Amino acid sequence: MQRYFFDRVGERPHYDYQGRDCPSPAAASQLAELIALDLAMYNDGQWTGWTIAVCDQHGTKVCAIQVPEPDLVDAA
Repeated sequence: MQRYFFDRVGERPHYDYQGRDCPSPAAASQLAELIALDLAMYNDGQWTGWTIAVCDQHGTKVCAIQVPEPDLVDAA
């Protein structure tokens, strides 16, 4: 397992200093998608336009997933 960090990047970045263990970069990307959907659904749009930036333990960027607008999540 490798540790990945899921930073919320926007107006004032929120850095993930603890990280989470994931078995692969693909699994970390999937987790980032879930985090983005969760932020869109449960925070009244305050995270709209933000991005979940995922880096591995060496600081290599794995992916960046944009938080969708709440209306787009409700329609799914």
